[in-house]
Amino acid sequence: MSVRTSGVRQQSVWASVVSDDARVLLEWLLALGFTEDLLIPGEDADTIHHCQLDWPEGGRVLLSSTGERSTPCRPGTASLHVVTASPDAVLARARGLGAAVVHEIVDQTDYLSRDFTIADPDGNHWTFATFAG
Repeated sequence: MSVRTSGVRQQSVWASVVSDDARVLLEWLLALGFTEDLLIPGEDADTIHHCQLDWPEGGRVLLSSTGERSTPCRPGTASLHVVTASPDAVLARARGLGAAVVHEIVDQTDYLSRDFTIADPDGNHWTFATFAG
């Protein structure tokens, strides 16, 4: 088994996502702009036991294949908020992937944010926004 790590430490909350086809979701997230920090292959071919993906502007997401780890997480049930200074660029990449747009990009009036929401191949919702709290 080959384990790769970038050595970068993230000091924040890490969301965990489980996928019935984690390899497809991994490639999808990489195409959106995440970078792979660590990948531990699963027991079966094309499965992932544990993967750590970093967002270039900060934060980390954990990904594993369904059944690889004991977890209450289920595919398609997560909703994640990713802070980015460039939501339009991320949306362009998402459209290039054929991502389902759940909420079109909008400038919020209640709070200062430009954001949109897309669904990943499993149905999880990913909001990319300039709002960082």
